[in-house]
Amino acid sequence: MNIEIIKDILNQIKSEEIYNVDILDDEEPQFSDYRYNSYPLKNDNVKKFIHSNKDSRICYIDGGNIDLISSPSFYLGLVRVYFNMFRNNKVITPNVISQKYEFYVLGKSLGKDRDINFTFKLFPFVNDNRINTNEVDLTFDSKDPSISNQNFRAQLNSVCGIARRFLEWKVSEVIIDEELDKGDILVRDGSLQTAIKGESDFSKRAYAAADKKEVTFCGVAKSSRLYTNKGRSLSYAIRLIGNKSYPNDMWYYHPIVDINYLDHNAEMYFVKFHPSSRYVFRFEIQKNRVKILGEEGIKEVLGLIASNSMDLRFPGYPFGLVDADYIARVRNDEKETHTALFRSLCDDEKIIKFINENTSVEDAHGVLDSLQGI
Repeated sequence: MNIEIIKDILNQIKSEEIYNVDILDDEEPQFSDYRYNSYPLKNDNVKKFIHSNKDSRICYIDGGNIDLISSPSFYLGLVRVYFNMFRNNKVITPNVISQKYEFYVLGKSLGKDRDINFTFKLFPFVNDNRINTNEVDLTFDSKDPSISNQNFRAQLNSVCGIARRFLEWKVSEVIIDEELDKGDILVRDGSLQTAIKGESDFSKRAYAAADKKEVTFCGVAKSSRLYTNKGRSLSYAIRLIGNKSYPNDMWYYHPIVDINYLDHNAEMYFVKFHPSSRYVFRFEIQKNRVKILGEEGIKEVLGLIASNSMDLRFPGYPFGLVDADYIARVRNDEKETHTALFRSLCDDEKIIKFINENTSVEDAHGVLDSLQGI
């Protein structure tokens, strides 16, 4: 270990302007997309809020997925979507629908002209006529920029993540239709931006259900890759401003940016949900709802979420999202169980041979890892 090199690195960090200065002159959020018009960072954009005791339900939703069998031409994955509900910071049980939805995702590659398409089909563990799986049996160009990068085609296992995103929106729509009422809140893990071809079709239906029921649809992002025009983390810069104004309180920062993008129907905030939290989270609310709620209504929504963000293990992050992540996450032991079940029920030697020969293409890396004890 070269201690002197490490010291040089630390000295380099200390010499950087972004390390030495709290807020740089003329600093503002940086968005490369012309549909995002940012506002300069200002102390006046920080507002304090307090806990709310309004008798509304809050629903939190998250999804998880994992590869079971993966090859360049054949794929099997598992998606799980889960939600919970709270009232007065106490867990409540849904009246009508199940809290957990699970699906196998079967994907395959198809040659088309001089290119490759990916297609997938969903197989629900339990049939529910509220979830029309035919809505999400889709085909994608493997070089579609919404699922690939500019230089390389996507991998077939990307269909599982696509299915998960679509299902999170669809289940949100069902929750609003069947379980929520006027004044209630639905919080999804992540932002409200839709990025994949066809995803906005599902978000629009979920938003329409929320508009009809007068439900507030919002999202909390665990991480943010947004920057200022000086190259700093936007969340870090906003945290400096907010904590300088209200070091011992909960606060939110707004406005940040005008979003004029149909695939991102949201108003963006950064929020500190607990006075002692080290984290400031990107928080978004469906744009139409913001106009209806007004500033006091927004503070009420934030106050209700903050009342659910007091877990000492992670103060400032909603416990409902912690729970949703824990239940929705698909673990490796489950992967082994489902994979073993699938293979044990396969009694056709030709299919077994086909699966083994296709998956061996991607298994070689795992063999090397096992040789190295990884």
